[in-house]
Amino acid sequence: MKTLKHIFFSAVAASSLLMSCSATDNLNNKTPLVRVYDSYLYYEDLGDLVPKGASKADSAKIVSSYINVWARQQLMIKKAELYLSPEQKDVEKRLEEYRNNLLTYKYKDEFIAQNLDTVVTEEQALEYYNSHPDDFKLNNTIVQAIFVQVSLNNDDYVRTIRKLLDFHNESDSLELLEFCKLKATRFDNFESRWITLAEAARNLPEQISEKNDMVKSHGVIKLSDSEFVYLLKIRNSIPTGGVMPFEMAKYTISRTLTNKRTTKLITELEQNIYDNAVNSGNLEYFSSKQQDDKNE
Repeated sequence: MKTLKHIFFSAVAASSLLMSCSATDNLNNKTPLVRVYDSYLYYEDLGDLVPKGASKADSAKIVSSYINVWARQQLMIKKAELYLSPEQKDVEKRLEEYRNNLLTYKYKDEFIAQNLDTVVTEEQALEYYNSHPDDFKLNNTIVQAIFVQVSLNNDDYVRTIRKLLDFHNESDSLELLEFCKLKATRFDNFESRWITLAEAARNLPEQISEKNDMVKSHGVIKLSDSEFVYLLKIRNSIPTGGVMPFEMAKYTISRTLTNKRTTKLITELEQNIYDNAVNSGNLEYFSSKQQDDKNE
């Protein structure tokens, strides 16, 4: 502690923040370091500010920085007190409201963590999906597709890939995959998951409309530029306004059902607390007549 005190006084003296150590400076048997109007920061307030093992240079820097921050903060507080009206400075009510909200939030959060059933079964999700079709209307066309990019002037490759893109069995699918690994400059397979048409076509040299005949007929969209030939095979599609497939909606359904359970759990908690308080006599309403009699 003596070492820290020595370091401290050296740091403060260097930064001109330490007042002279005369007897009059020792207030309440404490050593004042800096004063802002009628507020003091004392050496004894530093506590374990400097970590063990810190060098003298680092210790001096930490102490000096802390004093400077404290002084600036106190000056800002003083400025606020002088500038703001009494009504604006009355923060007790807001602090009480904040405390109350924080306490109730923490309690509800802990109660939910201990009591909420977060498991949504396939059957529960499917039941919700079938009974709320309007909740799953699509805002964009979605597709299952395969994208292939091939270097320009490789017509044989393009013809082979176009043929393989119309595969109807696993063998053809594997042949397409192997061929594209060797010959294509890019290959993306979205066949097993639904994505928006815009996402599927993001690497094409131009935008594709959902009104494109190939999108509707599940054909192959072929485009090219000065470097590549682009092939987008639409394996399946659902237009804007259609119903989102269940596989795609499951996450949203799970989140929705969990939120509903949370709301129900909190509502029941609040009602139980209310009923218990009434039954135990800890909650009592007084009529307006009783209040008027008290005021007289």
